[in-house]
Amino acid sequence: MAIKIKNLEQLSNDYTIKRYVYKDLSLDIGLTKIESPGYNLPVPGADIKASFDISAIANSLTNLFNTLPGQRFLFPEYGLDLYQFLFEPITNFNAEILGRKIFDGIKKFEPRVRPLQVKVNPNPDENIYQVTVIVKIPILNTISEAMFLLDTKRQSFLFLPSAKNN
Repeated sequence: MAIKIKNLEQLSNDYTIKRYVYKDLSLDIGLTKIESPGYNLPVPGADIKASFDISAIANSLTNLFNTLPGQRFLFPEYGLDLYQFLFEPITNFNAEILGRKIFDGIKKFEPRVRPLQVKVNPNPDENIYQVTVIVKIPILNTISEAMFLLDTKRQSFLFLPSAKNN
């Protein structure tokens, strides 16, 4: 017998009516607080966040980039070993290798999109790689561009929300 959670059922029904193709729940659950002098109250029902269509795919790509192979118990092959680039010199050569690894990883693990291009710009002064991913989303009939930063100081792969969609 399936477990049914009323808050999730209502959220699902609301967004099914709006006809989104892709829907993902954020795993970062937290209470939203009212920020006002004298008040610090959680807002009921605001702890469940969802992303849709292109945002859902961007979240999936962020998860792919930040997951090491072997970290997911039921899917041990999933993930890219991008952490190897954290301790290597930031060079054009390493940027090319990083771009190829990302392109191949998207092709292998994200069936909702077709990667068209991955551009990686190394910035040794800032200790970052700026990664631009251009993908075609066939079911939405769109081409989307998303930007990410591989920050070697913070040791993280961050999504930059300034993405363009065509």
